[in-house]
Amino acid sequence: MERVVTVGGNKATRPISDFLLATEYQGPKAGTYYVDLNVAASGDGSPDHPYDTIAEAITTSNASIGSSTNRWWARRNRIYVCGDGIKEDLTVLPEKCDIIGCGSDLYPFPRVIGHHIIALAKVGCRFINMGFQADAATPLFVIPAVSHGLQFLGGHMTPALGGSTIAIQMTDTACVIVDGLKIQYNIGGGIFAEGLKILGTVGHEIEIKNSDIYATEGIHVAAGNGCTGSIIKKNNIYATALTINDESSLFRVVGNNLVSGATVALAGGAGGIVCNPLLASGNKLGGKDTVTNADYPFVIQLTS
Repeated sequence: MERVVTVGGNKATRPISDFLLATEYQGPKAGTYYVDLNVAASGDGSPDHPYDTIAEAITTSNASIGSSTNRWWARRNRIYVCGDGIKEDLTVLPEKCDIIGCGSDLYPFPRVIGHHIIALAKVGCRFINMGFQADAATPLFVIPAVSHGLQFLGGHMTPALGGSTIAIQMTDTACVIVDGLKIQYNIGGGIFAEGLKILGTVGHEIEIKNSDIYATEGIHVAAGNGCTGSIIKKNNIYATALTINDESSLFRVVGNNLVSGATVALAGGAGGIVCNPLLASGNKLGGKDTVTNADYPFVIQLTS
């Protein structure tokens, strides 16, 4: 319980945070756990004795958020992860928790090798500055329905040597942010068949921005997806086929730099992009045998 002080006798109480300056108060207390994928033996999750798997920290974090004893249901935990090229397959997301990469491998963040088929949905999970490398031709991440509030902030994803099917696949998930993520190729030649794949019928408020995507197809949105309030903006996408394939026609597509390895038609962008041109603005689109940096949508005559 937070310590309280009494003001005016026993008729009024106020939390001590009310008497602190804004710079002195760090917000409600929540759990902080540490993971070092290189330790010889797992510890208790403290800074000096970290866990040796992310899964252990997720289990502890979820227990603390869900406990009726501490009532942390509206709070946000943190898991700090350090490690270089260590294998682990995640199956559960942490509830209302940040997984934060620190330390250094080839890049200034950890690199987790595996594939992550999430079986248990949780809300409010954020991956920050994390590196992931696929170890199979399967999807790297499969996110189940109702994993609302999911975010991937910074970091990168790499396919297996022979290529992988999808970097992130999500179904019926709302309030998603992918910001500053690099979905890249494997230096051995493998690429993702699809960078981001958005399935289902009720996902909404999905924001994909400031990311660098290299795949056969950059972003795929299934037909019938109710992606109200969603946007794809300010991304750099290189695809060997379609850069963006929004079959829902509901995403705003704004300010992206798009290059396709296919021939892109100057009229309508066929071969390079599929989206609703009435929701598109300020994109640059080029491809094989096509003048690069052509504006998309191209100038069209609307008829009533």
